[in-house]
Amino acid sequence: MPFVEPVLIPHDGPPDVALWRVDIAFDASLNDAAFASLSNDERNRARAFYRHEDTLRFATVRAALREQIASRLGISARAVSFSADANRRPQLADSVALDFNVSHAGAYGLIAMSAVRRVGVDIEERNDKFDWRSITALTLAATETVWIAQQLDPGEQRAAFYDAWVAKEALVKTTGVGIARGLQHLTVLPRESAAVTLRDPVPDDMHELAACWIAAPDAYAACVAWSTATIAR
Repeated sequence: MPFVEPVLIPHDGPPDVALWRVDIAFDASLNDAAFASLSNDERNRARAFYRHEDTLRFATVRAALREQIASRLGISARAVSFSADANRRPQLADSVALDFNVSHAGAYGLIAMSAVRRVGVDIEERNDKFDWRSITALTLAATETVWIAQQLDPGEQRAAFYDAWVAKEALVKTTGVGIARGLQHLTVLPRESAAVTLRDPVPDDMHELAACWIAAPDAYAACVAWSTATIAR
């Protein structure tokens, strides 16, 4: 399997935020040369997934992430080393020169990266077989649930739910703070444009964050978020 080159995606966020889409090849194998840069730990994590599809999602996005970081830092992809911060958010082990975040679902992955600010990204597949209403209490604020039920027709409700889900995931992944509190404590609906509007009350740890929804493949929703303050060096 040749390495699949990530596709650079345009968005309405700051120009220093780079965003790529990664296409997952499900006929690949972990033994393929495309995954040669993965560490032993990453290979073990990939093999631990029950489904082959999940193995390839993780391995493909991680390999693509290594290539993009290596290109920025001028090192080999194999030499990239990861660790986790106090919020268990992945980061570079030996450098604060880049911040990054990844997400994958279905046949696609996303990578966000910036040299000057924190970033978060999320992509979800709008699966018609998934009962999205079963997790609204964990995902939506009460006002969002009411708005979806009263203002949207059935054909629009699923899309609105996924818009809220990816926006909130991208925002909390930007810092790793707020995940334990739950997505239902953020309010982003109704959606008025590509820009995500965090509606009152805005949690204290979300005041310096922004986000925008991005163009996603058919049957997917996606969002990228970033800190409005730059990273201290």
